Amino acid sequence: MKKIIYSLRSKTLLAASILCLSACTGDFDEVNTNNNSAASGTADLFLPHGIQSAVDLYWGGAIGQDVGDGFSQHWARIQYTDIDQYTVSSDVYTTGWQTLYIESLADYQRIYKISQESGNQNYQAVAMILRSWVFSLLADIYGDIPYTDALQGLEGNLLPKYDAQKNVYAGVIAELKAAGEMIDAANKDKAITGDILFNGDLTKWKKFANSLSLRLLSRMIDKADAPIDVKSEITRILSDPAKYPVLESVADNVQLNYLDATNNNNPINQNRKTRDDHRVSATLVNKLLALSDPRLAVYANKPADGGEFKGVPNGLSSSDANALGLSKTSKVGDYFVAATAPGVIMTYAELLFLKAEFAYKGLTVAGTAAKNYSDAITASFAQYKLTVPPAYLTTNALKTGAESYTQIMEQKWIALYGQGLEAWTEYRRTGLPALSPPVLNTNQNIIPTRLPYPSSEESLNYENFSSALTNQGGKNDMKMKLWFAK
Repeated sequence: MKKIIYSLRSKTLLAASILCLSACTGDFDEVNTNNNSAASGTADLFLPHGIQSAVDLYWGGAIGQDVGDGFSQHWARIQYTDIDQYTVSSDVYTTGWQTLYIESLADYQRIYKISQESGNQNYQAVAMILRSWVFSLLADIYGDIPYTDALQGLEGNLLPKYDAQKNVYAGVIAELKAAGEMIDAANKDKAITGDILFNGDLTKWKKFANSLSLRLLSRMIDKADAPIDVKSEITRILSDPAKYPVLESVADNVQLNYLDATNNNNPINQNRKTRDDHRVSATLVNKLLALSDPRLAVYANKPADGGEFKGVPNGLSSSDANALGLSKTSKVGDYFVAATAPGVIMTYAELLFLKAEFAYKGLTVAGTAAKNYSDAITASFAQYKLTVPPAYLTTNALKTGAESYTQIMEQKWIALYGQGLEAWTEYRRTGLPALSPPVLNTNQNIIPTRLPYPSSEESLNYENFSSALTNQGGKNDMKMKLWFAK
């Protein structure tokens, strides 16, 4: 993939204005020099913000809590229910686009360039892995996106072309492979600092790169027009664990461990300091009650007024939702709203569910579907320091045929609780579990298939924006099917 650097046109025009002013004032640089700031940045200074800005958006805010957790029917709104009825304000999808491009990807690009100049390939690899993850998020959320031409605003490309979603995934998988192979964990002279995700453990970065590749390969496995040999790529990773290690235990879960400190606490915890808008969805609560699933006691609280777990149906009118009672319905579990609750990006349980799916689809290198499925459920329980009851595994033992695939995907949906964006993507990819849109909805009875591109793209990059919609065969709405969708 080409070197990438992206900036919105408005930011570039502002930069041009500043350059003009400095040219017209002889002593401008001297007058405006801050003697208390660093003259240049180092990779370790950009890495913490680059990581946290992306995880905050993925885990919290409207993107994580309403789009991800809401559209996947893990959570539901009990106040201000418009977004639960699929009325999504432009602020929501604009924030997702701008935060990931302007904050997160911009930081990774700075790290990438600094590491190239300094010769530290480990920082360079970390930047490549992080930007691959964020590009995959953008493709999952919006569809076709600026990728090859992205992040080149400061180099004069203000009108980036959009890449097809399938080509973004293919490019990201190639970049993840290169990044993993680039890492030299034994070279102490190339150690990295500022790493708030893995504390400088480069082996864990390798595991993340390869496990993330498997996630993205699952998006492509059923597509006849995939631009790469998907099964060969899966085999490459799973057949050589020494060269391409993947997550091996719950201890390898990819997560940002937040702190009990202002600006470093979990964003859901911050939201709950002033808001009480969410409850656990009745869809999830009813499913776990039917399964007698002990994870329900972690995922949800019993109503404050007492009684058993009670979920809220998605998309109720505000009056009907309020009538259920704030104290008579199940809040999101204490585990997930704590200041130090981890922002989870990928888990060992997810990896095992991926292997179960690959095995079901005939890839013997993945092992057996039944064992991976059982181990995945066990890992999901262990993630919350729970021991899975033997009777639970017996009752939910993997069956045969198409029914087994439904079981794999339904249990994966349960295990992805909290990772709402991933759960929403998996539903769109597989159609499982069989979710139904709320009775009250503004999206023509369709669970949203994507988020619209922000209006800034239409106004500042119209030709490429328009071509992207034409190439995808739809309108800039939440009903256009993405390439990976069932």
